Order: sequence, then structure tokens, then C-alpha cells
Amino acid sequence: MGTTMRTTSCFVALAVALFSSYAMAADAPAPVAKLCVNCHGLDGNSESPLFPRLAGQRADYLVKQLKAYREQSRANAAARDYMWGMAHLLSDNEIQDVATWFAQQHVTDSTVTATADQLRLGDKLYHTGKPDAGVVACVACHGASGEGTPVAPRLAAQHSRYVVAQLKVLKTSERPAASVMQTFARNLTDQEIEALAAYVESMH
Repeated sequence: MGTTMRTTSCFVALAVALFSSYAMAADAPAPVAKLCVNCHGLDGNSESPLFPRLAGQRADYLVKQLKAYREQSRANAAARDYMWGMAHLLSDNEIQDVATWFAQQHVTDSTVTATADQLRLGDKLYHTGKPDAGVVACVACHGASGEGTPVAPRLAAQHSRYVVAQLKVLKTSERPAASVMQTFARNLTDQEIEALAAYVESMH
């Protein structure tokens, strides 16, 4: 009897999960279900750190980035390889729909692999910056909890490997709309970038 009940419970849980997935797919804007899902997941919680988590990201930021991809002004290698073609398929209304959808999704918890020393350094950089090198504290633009502000994206719970990759891109001129970040990124060492990325992934 116990085994039967456990089997039934598992079946019910699986059925509920499948129903929820189908319901979410039915509610999602068509571009999300057809284009975004493969890399970012239907709810924006991507599994691979190659692709950013979009769940809970600010809609206004997502709109700007999708338009930058469509205009091909965001020109790093990953943008060219993955996003230029996708964004080219989207109208302004579809871009707004995609951005609104992901902004409304809940961010799932992430598992951070980092040492205590890394997290301490990341915390320090995030909250106090690196004044002697002209690096402003991240909290000034990205918010106390990494939630983002009208001038900067959400960073909390973002894949650390993705954050590392983008900070290195920001040392170049491949993201011209984020030119304010170039000086900051260029004045961070690789060790500091790794620590900062680990810290923001630990934020929720």
C-alpha cells in the first residue's frame, strides 16, 4: 500500500508539473515559446551559463538590449553568433512582449561555487567599489540587492560565468551603449572580476 501511494503521489506531482509547463507555454508570447526557450528557458531561468538568466530582469533594459541586437550595435562574438539573427525577427511590439514576459518571471535559486575570500572581495567591490582606481561601487547603479535600477540591469542571481564574460567584453568597445562601464571594467583585475561575479550570483 505504501509503495502504491508513493507511486501515485509521484505520478500526480509529475502530471501537475507537466500541466504547469503546458499552461506556461500557452501563456507565453509566441517569440518566447518559439525562439527564446531553447537558450533562456521558458521562464527565463537558463540552465547554461553561456546564456543569461532573464527571469526578473528589468523590462526596460531587455527592450534596449533586444533593439541593440537588432540594430547590431551590440557586437561581441556571442551577440553576433546567437542574438543578431533572433532579434532581427522581432518587431517593436514583440520585443516589448518578450521583455514584459521575462520581467514578470520568478528567479530560481542558483548554486554558487566560490570561496569565502572571493565572496568577501566581491561584497567589498559591490558595495564600496575600488576608489583608488576610479571604480564606483556597483550598488550605486545596480541597487542594494542587485535588483537593477532605471539606469542599470538586474545582476542578482545571474550566472557568474556570464557576468565574467560580459565584464571582459565591457573592457572593449563592443558594447558602445555601456561605455560608462568601460573604465570600471578595465580597472578590475581578473581576480576581482571573478570575485564580483561570484558575489552577484549569490545575491537573491
